[in-house]
Amino acid sequence: MKLCRARVYCIAAEPRYNGDVKLLHAALTAIALSILTLASAAALEAPVAIRPTWGVVIESLLDPSLSTPGATVRVPTPSINFNLGCGVIMPFNPDSHFSFEPSADFYYYNAEYTTSGQVVPTAEEQSSAFVLGLLLDSPVSFSLPVGRNFTFGVGIGLCLDLRVAFTTDPTKAGNTPLMNRFLWDKARFLMPSTRIRGEYALTERVKFGFTGRMLWPVFNLWAGEGFGFFDQGEYLVDLTIRYKLGKIAATQPEEAAAPSPPDAANP
Repeated sequence: MKLCRARVYCIAAEPRYNGDVKLLHAALTAIALSILTLASAAALEAPVAIRPTWGVVIESLLDPSLSTPGATVRVPTPSINFNLGCGVIMPFNPDSHFSFEPSADFYYYNAEYTTSGQVVPTAEEQSSAFVLGLLLDSPVSFSLPVGRNFTFGVGIGLCLDLRVAFTTDPTKAGNTPLMNRFLWDKARFLMPSTRIRGEYALTERVKFGFTGRMLWPVFNLWAGEGFGFFDQGEYLVDLTIRYKLGKIAATQPEEAAAPSPPDAANP
């Protein structure tokens, strides 16, 4: 009888899970098609530079129960974690201010499953799982030189926030499947992105800069958790190094001095 009930539960949960998986496949397909469309329609150039990034991920947590005295799970609000990643820069054409700049960032945090059914970052001693995240962003950026050495840029795109929870406390192993369901349910992995960036040229090949990014939690429009639109929104503040690929154009030598006119006496 127990086996029967378990089987019925699995069958009942399967369509919802398959729906989220299909939505993920659709999002991946949309990003792949957008890359192919940009490559064919805008005639993207080969990558001209790479941009390693290192910074922090700040998650906005608006559930008031997480910070009240006596709460079962208490977390700092907002939550701050580290990220490490890299992107490539592919201009639409050699002289264009627009470029396609896909990137990937890894981040991690310790997490717990709350009584309200959320997965929230928390201290290691309170956590029952370790969450590993991968941000796959696909923005189109506009860059504008300001002066000789400074560049200002903005961008907009679509980001996939792919997260998987792994058990760290065997006594709470039953929370991990619930965590993974929450992270993938209701398209929580699908987040539009915006960014602003400033870079300073250190050399002809290397630029140093800062980037601010926001991942918009649009799933709050239909998730129905009631904590406001910006709940679980993610803000990234990164240090960046832009490294130019290929050869650096050689500096033009000074024009040679004009030859003196021939001596009239010695033609």
